[in-house]
Amino acid sequence: MISLRGARVVTAAADTGDADVPRWVTIDDGRISAIGTEPPSAALRYDLGPLQLWPAFTDLHADTLPRFESPRSGITIPLPEALQDFATDSVAHGVVRPYLCVSVGEGPEPIDGYCRAQAVLETLDRIGDALAVPVRVHLRVDVGDPQSVDRTAQLLSWHGAVIGLLSVMDHTPGQGQFRTEGAWRRAMGARLRLDDEELDRWRQSLHEHASGVVARRRQVARLAAAHHTVLAVHDPDSPSAVGEAAAMGARLCEFPLTLKTAAAARDWGIAVVMGAPNAWRGASHLGNLSARAAIAAGVVDVLTSDYHTGSLARAAVAIAAAEVGPIAAAVHMLSTNPCRAIGSPLTGALMPGQSADLVAVRTEPIVNVVATWSSGKQVSGPSLG
Repeated sequence: MISLRGARVVTAAADTGDADVPRWVTIDDGRISAIGTEPPSAALRYDLGPLQLWPAFTDLHADTLPRFESPRSGITIPLPEALQDFATDSVAHGVVRPYLCVSVGEGPEPIDGYCRAQAVLETLDRIGDALAVPVRVHLRVDVGDPQSVDRTAQLLSWHGAVIGLLSVMDHTPGQGQFRTEGAWRRAMGARLRLDDEELDRWRQSLHEHASGVVARRRQVARLAAAHHTVLAVHDPDSPSAVGEAAAMGARLCEFPLTLKTAAAARDWGIAVVMGAPNAWRGASHLGNLSARAAIAAGVVDVLTSDYHTGSLARAAVAIAAAEVGPIAAAVHMLSTNPCRAIGSPLTGALMPGQSADLVAVRTEPIVNVVATWSSGKQVSGPSLG
């Protein structure tokens, strides 16, 4: 039994003013046994000084594996080691439930993406128990690919237990996230490292098969339902797009492009997910909806790392510093709200009886996750022993 003293402890969603009073969180047999101003007499005590204690994070859209696979152009890290590095990076930034993004259906040769997805899923099956925390896959399906339905069905059939989230997206230029071809070429060329000829071939294929996008999107949604996999929609650009998502059974609306779209998702009972980098920086790097504006309007449920894991804790502090919202509410966008949004049996909260998943956070002079615990086991940071 150990007790950790935090200068501030963010507990449940109903946090009141006493959250600002230093408190002790006691961990016993992997669970939180008590939270109070005094620790149990039998507990080993660790005073963390100015550090705050928050619930650990659930990251529903972690799209950083490529930088561990290829840290420099022309250099490839073996997939098991890249996945290990991804998990290590996750816990170092407070994430104990990462959902690793793997995209399929993209590019001029979509088969390459399906082969990569198969390799990632097979590797996780083999080495998952050796990673710092369990890693589940968020399978992102671009329905612009005419083979997306059949290929997704195969992946779910073979690896459904590892696929915890499935999102549908359409990157055809001229709609959605990319209103102009120029914006599409710049973004997709950089992200997928495609030259002009490859982009031309992909664009031609997308336009040739655009008429089947709606039907494929609905078929993929039915696959998700059949496998009891949480469904998300990516970059919806209008309230009508959200209405279609609700009809398909979507539970998450990722990165809505307008405030009206985000509000419509909330009206339909769909959780709105925005990027922590957007919230931390104060603006979307693509010029889309500001996460801070959406939070101020009360239409954001979840923040996710997207392309930068270090933004998670920093976003919570930045939201409070900018007076967009209280820090406890921002922390819950990283912890309790994601669990609720996907129907997890875990609450993600710091409360007696709950799994001891927590982080120690330094908020100044620079925001930093100092240590992370998963089920009471310290998985990152300097040892307290």
